[in-house]
Parts: sequence; C-alpha cells; structure tokens
Amino acid sequence: MSKEKNALQKGYTPIQYVHIAVTLLLMFGFGYLPPFSSLTPVGMKLLGAFLGVIYGYSTCEVIWPSLFAFIAFGLSGYPASMDAGIASMMGGSIVFQIITQYFTAGAIVIYGFGKWFVRWSLSQKIFKGKPLFYTWCFMFIFMWSGIVISQISMALLLYAIWGDIADSCGYEKDSTFRYYGFGGILLSLMMGGAMIPYKSWMLGLANTWKEVTGGNINLGFMFLVTGICGTIIITAYVFLGAKLFNVDFSTMEAFDVEKLGEESKHLRPRAKRIIVVYLITMLLAIFAGTFLTNPLSKFLNGTLTLGGLYCLCSAILMVIPSGEGDGKPAIVFNDIKHSDAAVSWPVIMMCAVTIPMATALTNEATGVLPWLTGIFAPIFEGKSPIFILVFTIVVMLILTNVGSNIAFGGAMIPVISPFVIASGMNPVLAGAALIWVANMGLILPGSSAPSSIFHGRSEIPDVKLRNKAVIFAALLIMVVTIVVFTVFQLFMG
Repeated sequence: MSKEKNALQKGYTPIQYVHIAVTLLLMFGFGYLPPFSSLTPVGMKLLGAFLGVIYGYSTCEVIWPSLFAFIAFGLSGYPASMDAGIASMMGGSIVFQIITQYFTAGAIVIYGFGKWFVRWSLSQKIFKGKPLFYTWCFMFIFMWSGIVISQISMALLLYAIWGDIADSCGYEKDSTFRYYGFGGILLSLMMGGAMIPYKSWMLGLANTWKEVTGGNINLGFMFLVTGICGTIIITAYVFLGAKLFNVDFSTMEAFDVEKLGEESKHLRPRAKRIIVVYLITMLLAIFAGTFLTNPLSKFLNGTLTLGGLYCLCSAILMVIPSGEGDGKPAIVFNDIKHSDAAVSWPVIMMCAVTIPMATALTNEATGVLPWLTGIFAPIFEGKSPIFILVFTIVVMLILTNVGSNIAFGGAMIPVISPFVIASGMNPVLAGAALIWVANMGLILPGSSAPSSIFHGRSEIPDVKLRNKAVIFAALLIMVVTIVVFTVFQLFMG
C-alpha cells in the first residue's frame, strides 16, 4: 500500500484536532469572555478573531482559517453587517493591488526574466566563487530600492527571482536557502521603505510628531541614522543568518550557468515589454508619492489610486502585442492563471483577512488604545532619555508586530512625546526611532502587507522556519537600532 493511501486512512492526528478546536474557540468563543480594562465587547470579539486566525495560520494552514475569519469578523459587530465585513476584506484596495501586481510580476518570471537574471548576475566576475558576497549584494542593493519602489511590487518580483535562483542551482524544495533568502528580502525591503518618512502614513506620523513636540523630523539626519542601521542589520543577517540556517552555499558556488540553456542568454521580447511597462508604472507610483501637489499626482493618488494604476498596467500588457510574432499579447492570461508565481491565493487570503482585522483592533470602538496608554504612560514618568529611547524602540517593535503599524505608531506619539520633552531628549531623534521601528512589522501576518505576502508564500510552507527568519530579523533590528540610536543620543545629548 502506498504512503498516500496510508495517509488517507490515518486521517487527522489528535494534535491536528486540538489545533482546529483552539482556532475556532478563539475566533468564536473568546469574545464572550468578560471584557477587561477599557476593552469593549466588540474589542473582545475582534481580539479573539485575530488571535484565532493567527493561531490557525501558525498551526494549520491558510485557506480555511481565513474563511472562518471572514465569518468571525462579520459577526464581531465592528462592520455594520456580514456583507460590509466581506467587502472591507476582499474589496480592500491593497488586496486588489496585490492581485494585479501578481499578474505582472509573475509574468516577468514565467517568461524568462528570472533565469536570465540568474545567469547574468552569477556570471559576473566579481561574484565568481563568492556566493555569500553575492547574497549580501543582492539584499543590500535592493534594500535601497525600497526607499522609492513599492515594497509589495518589489517583494513579489524578488521572491520569484530568489525562487528561480534556488531552482536553477538545484536547491531542494525544503532547503533553508529558500527561507533564509525570502526572510532577507522581506527585511531589506522593509528597512529601505522605512529610512525616509517622505510619503504615505509615515509622512503622516512625522507631521504628527512635529505638531506634538515642535521637533521637525530632519529627513537627511534620519536617513543617515537609519542607513547606518540598515547596513549593519542586513550585513549581520546575511553572515550570521547563513550560520543560523546552516545554508550550504557550495551548491550555488559550484553551479554552472550553462545548465540554464541557450534561452537564458537573452531576454525574450515579451519579457522586455513587460519590464518596460512595469517600470513605467512603478516610476509613476514613485512620482505620485513624492510630488504630491501637481495635477498628475492628484489624479493618480486621489482618483485612479495605486490599485487602479497597477490594474491599468496589467490590462495594457494583456492588450499590446508580445513582439514575438505569435499574434498574442505580452501577457497571455492562460499562461499565468495556474502559476503560483502569478497568483497565490494563500497570500491574497492572508492579506484580505489580517490587514483589516489588525487595523480594526485599534479603532476607538474596541477600547484597545486606551488600555495600552494606561499601561505605558506610568512607565515613562521620570525616566532618563536613554531609558525612554530604548523602551520606545522595544515597545514599538512589539506593538507593530501584533497590530496595525499606522494605528499603533499614531497612538504611541501622544503617550511618549510629553516624557521626551520633559527629559530634555532631542525630540527629532526620538521621533525618528519611533517612525523607523513602527515600519518593522514582520513577525505576524497581520503586521503589514509585506509580512502577509511573506507568510503566505507557498514556496516556504514550514511555519517554524518562516518564524525563525523573521524573529531573527526582528532581534537584529531591535539590538542594532538600540545601539546606533543610543550612540547618537549620547553625542547629541
């Protein structure tokens, strides 16, 4: 009898039933416990639904906990109805943006860009016999791209490319090389996106900090401090992480690029056209996020939106000719619809569930933020600047990894700022630390959109190895940020 038949006959193990039961009890039972502190009945139900879906993702799988989470969210009382709950999840702009970006980023890889990039980059003399240096350059260079390029679009592309590197070099599907690389990509892009708060919600936090403390966040100064942090952190991740994950780089070092075949020597015309349109789309997104007051930016941000922009990108590529004389468009939908590189339903479902649920937790109707304020405010009273700085970094890192970085970042400003001013600490440095760390939501799927995408990737199904990568990254962020910002505080104090 085959192993498959044996597995079918055995069914679920007892621990699997326990995990299922705990997931459902948290989702549908926790909310009926008596509310504590300032939490409301709605807050209890949302907290239970959130804890349940995270537990389900960590111990079971993605799809069925997501479906139950839709029901729990709709019944929580926070959305007006079940229909409103479903609409806010599946109808979210980030979910739609991810779907359309998947079409294009996935097609780039399906049509040969990944193998071409692997061949081209590994053929460079500077990387010959230096796989660890190659890995460092890969992550270090793309960290800086996160400053201007959307983390979501770049992450989808880089995950596909790293997967191609692993496949081309002959790494097994369960190889730690994949988890190590995917974790490094998430870390690099997240740090790059946090270095300068010049757009989106980070700009909002910077403006709020200025209004509360009178200390305008100096973008050049923050870029200097966070650039130092990012460089140290990504270097430590690459070299220490290689040992932590016991990565066998000899496989990459011994790889012969000729094994990729003749077709990998040149980019197909179809791939070139997809890349050009995709890059134009990203440049428009960067322009709209940087220069906010001109008519084009107002149209892109307020009318078309990023979701609409990437939708337009995919639509155009499914219309313009491929350039290969086959009478087909640049992207043929039938080529990509069954590929995980093009569309990953676990990622989509995870983003649809965790992002709105984490955001909802910090709504006034839940009572979560007053509870947190009551906990932390007494801790800061009468403390030194160094204590306030270190505690801000640690607490912000914890909070941003359990809920909405936007909401918790905004909530911590009125809690911390009075004590920063009273201690005589430089308010610009404290604000920079808070905004930088608020962006580092990578441990739980609901921490951020990039984190949801990472945890939902089918190429890295092992929860323990995924958690090992992001917890290691978070610890590096905490330690290095504390040391670097403390040094600057000592010199500036």
